Amino acid sequence: MKKQNKGITLIALVITIIILLILAGISIASLTGSGLFEKAGEAKNKSLEAQEKENTTLKEYEDTVNEYLENNPGGGSNLGEEIKNVDTSITDPVSAMPDGTKEVIEGDANKGIVIKDSKDNEWTWVEVPKTIFTATESNQYDTIKADLINYVTTPTNYRDSRYEDEWYALDGSTLVNERTTNLTEEQKKLNNGCGLTYYEYKENYEKMLSSVFSNGGFWISRYEIGDATATLNNITRTKTSGITGEAVSRVDQIPYNYITCSQSQILADRMNPDANKTTSLLFGIQWDLTCKFIDEKEGSVITKGDCKEWGNYANSSLTLSRGMYNTEPNSSTSIWKPFNEDTENYVKSSQTSSNISYYQVLTTGASEQTNKMNIYNFASNQCEWTLEQYMSSSTFPCTIRGGNYALSGPDSSASKRDSYTVSDIFLIVVSPRATLY
Repeated sequence: MKKQNKGITLIALVITIIILLILAGISIASLTGSGLFEKAGEAKNKSLEAQEKENTTLKEYEDTVNEYLENNPGGGSNLGEEIKNVDTSITDPVSAMPDGTKEVIEGDANKGIVIKDSKDNEWTWVEVPKTIFTATESNQYDTIKADLINYVTTPTNYRDSRYEDEWYALDGSTLVNERTTNLTEEQKKLNNGCGLTYYEYKENYEKMLSSVFSNGGFWISRYEIGDATATLNNITRTKTSGITGEAVSRVDQIPYNYITCSQSQILADRMNPDANKTTSLLFGIQWDLTCKFIDEKEGSVITKGDCKEWGNYANSSLTLSRGMYNTEPNSSTSIWKPFNEDTENYVKSSQTSSNISYYQVLTTGASEQTNKMNIYNFASNQCEWTLEQYMSSSTFPCTIRGGNYALSGPDSSASKRDSYTVSDIFLIVVSPRATLY
């Protein structure tokens, strides 16, 4: 039998093509009649409109970000243009400004650079020349520390070897510190001494050293930390009620007082305007660096010895320009009075009334006489806590600096140290001052 060839004939192929064309025509007609092409066109137009709207929104966001960056020193801020008389190879305050800085209040380095942060707190730049460092990297902490100590001890020594920047706390009634033998992890978690745990202290100290090295300085609160909830006239107390109020560095505030070192550290920490930075009480070396800075800029050594010409001491007379004063700081019923109630427009820190001797404490920035390089009341008014430890006593490990209104200038200079207990807050008025790094 012959094998039959199976295949498609030319006629069948033509018929198939004709049928497909007819079906295609019907489909196109159906699609056209349903408006599918019109809908597809509308969808395309809407997509283009959405893209255009998205581009417009992104442009608005970009403009907002650029506007923010112009006022943000970390992003090429034009605030840096307001800073003058600064050699950035020596010191660079612009690079150390916190994010969101609102304004430069004083841009002249010869007067003391002052900024206002996003919380409306004011900070003054303390210059530490980069040229003093033998360290070459920002993590060479021991070398940076040694460089700073050498700087503040040459040629005028602001240090006291009995005081060191070291962590300490109370374990029950026992004082523990960095040098304690077999220090346990539970002890390292204590913060009832200087207000920081062992690890927090170490982290903050190293961060401060690194920042000072990299930026050639640090920020210090322009004023003693004030209680923004206690500024009413005729307030019938001088003692601040704990640390529940707002912590600020602003003019015309009642400084926090009668608080411990650990409470003061909590207040300093609250002032932080930038999550990438740290605020704390000053370490001892920072207080010494501030003394050095003031003395060199003012042209003479004025933070050692008798500071009565610019500090609120018992033997001082200060001209007031604003704010309030309190004539019996140790009395819970004494009131704060506006300076204009004093017809002579000045107050003597030590006066006598009805055969009772008393002193006067001032609100922040009340007298321009206390202003040195745009830092107010660095000498006296109230003693101030630092994060250094008095190494010679387990009973008095806390350190206070600068003296207060009840002492005389020669006896209590701005650079002076004294020791104090961890918990007793009723014998002397001590306030906090913060640093930002």
